[in-house]
Amino acid sequence: MIRPALLAFALALAPVPALAGAAEDAYLAKLVGIWTGAGKLTGGETAAIDCRLTVRQVSAGVNFAAKCDVEDLPAQNFSGVISYNDGTKKYEAKSPGGDITIGTRSGSTLTFTGKVKGIAEGTSTMKLSPSRIIVATDVRRPGGTADIKSTLELKR
Repeated sequence: MIRPALLAFALALAPVPALAGAAEDAYLAKLVGIWTGAGKLTGGETAAIDCRLTVRQVSAGVNFAAKCDVEDLPAQNFSGVISYNDGTKKYEAKSPGGDITIGTRSGSTLTFTGKVKGIAEGTSTMKLSPSRIIVATDVRRPGGTADIKSTLELKR
């Protein structure tokens, strides 16, 4: 189903407390706003994906709330926080289950790549920049014969 791809998106962006320096806070503040976009699910399953993501500044990073509509499925809702950890000098995202995904920043793009586990296995990569957010997943359900891929692009 489509849920593995959307779950990967949610796990890539979830709450984590941290303290950031001025440069990291300024970068994260550039992500604040309302983002909308569309994408496709391809491979073993196909469908259109439409999402709305709201990013707000909080004391430790940015808070987000996302709602994604996928053909023939109920709406998917996600929320969390992206922050910078001064102790490790890394950007972090923490899943609701406690998993931490480390992000790397190159120029104006912050990239999180995580493993997807559970009802599907694979990878999810999310690239955030002040001009767009791209989420790409590549998963396979246990016993499945085809990969399920999705690409989603969001802009303000």
